[in-house]
Amino acid sequence: MATGINNASFTERQLVTFQIGEDEFGVDIMDVKEIIRVPDITRVPNAPTYVEGACNLRGNVLPIIDGRTWFNLKKEKKDENNRVLVIDVDGKATGVIVDKVSEVMRVNIADIEEPPEIVRNVDSDYLNGVVKLENGNRLIMLLDIVKALSVNNVKKQESKVQDENLQKKSNADLNINSKESIDEEQLVSFLLGKEEYAIGIMQIKEIIRTPQIVKVPNCEEYIEGVVSIRNNLLPIINLRAYFGMEHLEVNDHTRILVVDMGSFTAGIMVDKVLEVLSVPSSIIQPPPRFSTQTEDQLKGVAKLNYGKRMILMLEPSKLISADVISRISGADGIYTENRERKGMEKQLLDEEQLVTFKIDSVEYGVKIANVQEINRMTEVTKIPRAPYCIEGIVNLRGNVIPALNLRKLFNLPEKSITDATRIIIIDHNGKRTGIVVDSVSEVLRFEKTLIEAPPDTLSNGVDSDYVEGVGKLNNGKRMILILDINKVLSFS
Repeated sequence: MATGINNASFTERQLVTFQIGEDEFGVDIMDVKEIIRVPDITRVPNAPTYVEGACNLRGNVLPIIDGRTWFNLKKEKKDENNRVLVIDVDGKATGVIVDKVSEVMRVNIADIEEPPEIVRNVDSDYLNGVVKLENGNRLIMLLDIVKALSVNNVKKQESKVQDENLQKKSNADLNINSKESIDEEQLVSFLLGKEEYAIGIMQIKEIIRTPQIVKVPNCEEYIEGVVSIRNNLLPIINLRAYFGMEHLEVNDHTRILVVDMGSFTAGIMVDKVLEVLSVPSSIIQPPPRFSTQTEDQLKGVAKLNYGKRMILMLEPSKLISADVISRISGADGIYTENRERKGMEKQLLDEEQLVTFKIDSVEYGVKIANVQEINRMTEVTKIPRAPYCIEGIVNLRGNVIPALNLRKLFNLPEKSITDATRIIIIDHNGKRTGIVVDSVSEVLRFEKTLIEAPPDTLSNGVDSDYVEGVGKLNNGKRMILILDINKVLSFS
């Protein structure tokens, strides 16, 4: 399915990120066959110190390397956070134990810097580069993991552990028939409360941390709001609310699965992403017969560990309809594939869509076409002799962006940064600029007939040259000053 969010371009890389010790690494997602919990491992005599042993993976022997020992770190007891990355090395699978898998993310190639000459805990010959995130506080070292695993001693050990007797023993212990590997489902599993759910990996476009979500009024309770991702609006479905579960505040574990829902793309908010795993089709059972709706939404139930671990497999296309998404957007199909329909084009021409925000008690709006993303306020680096209204520069995923303080531009009193302060990234004439605002309100759509020309003098003292129109909503009780981005950013 070709949507703006799913457009694979040569300017991006999709990574699986993980931690070993205090360092964070990333590997190309195409090199990772799957991610599993640490299984029962059979020790291999006279193996190199970094080889943990081998395990049976659906009838095939998988050699396991301990990542900490491999990187000359102190070996530690395994816990529930440890995972095994199953890597395809020259057609053979090798597992690497890591301390923790962080997330699946997309990064722009332009944001990747050449690796430094000296990098702690890893031979720099295996590095592709370094990604700088969170104002440089988060560094991700990109590993060429296939190259790293292709060294002679690992290859020798791989052939050594693929011993016929070991394979028979492993198969007997796990009672798995090797034929099952032919027919299997690859899933991304996640938690909602104590229950484990999963969605087919081919339906998941990416997994992201929870960004700034803009509320949408008058929509279903389970719709958390919308976010802007690479110039596309993405509706966010709170799966807890959808299933009638108790509300849970967003935390470090909360993730958004960007999912192909059939005729549109949506983000599904979950408590915690667990792993990528392959499940033999033979252990997947039909969903229980609670109701027709339940049967439709559940694709099946995977029973692992002899039924001790149950995973409910969801069918995303059956969760919500495109009609619901249309009501959210206020314009039929804004999140669907059919953006070029003539009816919609006419509706979009007759309506204005804004991201609205406040400075003091006054509400402003900028056209959503100019908004690239909305972020929490980040650290600003002051620039000597900059224009008076320029707060400084911010680092956004390696890109240096000027930060415009609208309070200074509008000659309003200064105000301290709070938790509500946001920086809206504006794309204007190919250049990105951040505008600092007190708080973001919502994404708003209304008819252009409700917009009037600005008066010569505005009561709040803002220069009317910066305002291209005034939106009058609720019979004039709500006034929104629509900014003219050309005038506001005329300093650039």
